[in-house]
Amino acid sequence: MPKEIEEHILINNFARQLIDWQIKQGRHHLPWQVDRTAYRVWLSEIMLQQTQVSTVLVRYQEFLKRFPNLEALATATVDEVLSEWSGMGYYTRARNLHKCARVVMDLHGGIFPSNPLELEKLPGIGRSTAAAIAVFAYGKRAAILDGNVKRVLARVWGVEADLSKSAEIKKLWSHAENLLPHKSAELVAYTQGLMDFGATFCTQHSPVCLEQKKSVCPFDKYCEAKINQKIGQIPLKVKKVKVVHLDMVWWVITKQSKSLQVLLEKRPNQGIWAGMWSFPEQFNCAARKGAVELNKIAHVLTHRRLTIRPMRLELMKQRVVVEDHQQWFDLEEALSLGVPKPVRTILLNLIQVRDGV
Repeated sequence: MPKEIEEHILINNFARQLIDWQIKQGRHHLPWQVDRTAYRVWLSEIMLQQTQVSTVLVRYQEFLKRFPNLEALATATVDEVLSEWSGMGYYTRARNLHKCARVVMDLHGGIFPSNPLELEKLPGIGRSTAAAIAVFAYGKRAAILDGNVKRVLARVWGVEADLSKSAEIKKLWSHAENLLPHKSAELVAYTQGLMDFGATFCTQHSPVCLEQKKSVCPFDKYCEAKINQKIGQIPLKVKKVKVVHLDMVWWVITKQSKSLQVLLEKRPNQGIWAGMWSFPEQFNCAARKGAVELNKIAHVLTHRRLTIRPMRLELMKQRVVVEDHQQWFDLEEALSLGVPKPVRTILLNLIQVRDGV
């Protein structure tokens, strides 16, 4: 049988078997699968980019309560959005959510475009996310290629190339597009199947086919990685970025006004926790001699491991010069700002101490 015909059969079989698998074993009751609007799909896709499903299940619902629709998100302040996002990391996602909501309101009348190419022009929306919105919200024919999908396609077709190279990714995009079903009624199940199969079955570590003695993989007979015993080597492991260790000092400065207030500063628009509110890292005042060092905080970011030394200082009658990027806040008011998770933890501890808890 000619190779072209074999490949055509394999492509058709892949789509058909994946859809069958999704119907029987895929996920069907995730909150963003209910009432699939462009807003709900978009929000879930952005959250799931860098956050585990178990966490998103909780935070997605909480975010929707705070911002139930695009207009509510667009009219909020960026600090309100960052505050609701606090603890999920990769805060650029939250800032882009806010920007995107405003652009859609201003330029598209509050309605997400259905064309994937138009969706890609919006802040924070890449090609794969645009395709997911187009498929799930509008039933358009578009291919996704997130991390899970790359792994599934690379293993089934035995792609051993370095997928960090743009030329190789371009080839895989073309392949992903060729795999798309032509029947619009099958697109949602196929696309959801790709997501689910990569997230729950063909996982990066300990995929199901290696854990069970009897194979239950629908692609077992023609998965190149399985046939050639290269599941652990595909996709190719790219050298990891070196993790940088950083030491930071935070000055946790409070004063008693009508209520207990804390001094925070707006971080630069570039770097760690860009544009968020945090404790000052520099504090020049004679009163600093009375500071008490609190327990160190270890915090892990993608390529950084932080060791934070909080220095607690309660001002009595001393006055300090407040810079333009600094401001005094009541403790509860500070919690409503966009603050990193370690800052939130310290603020909550200050409230507990204040209230004698």
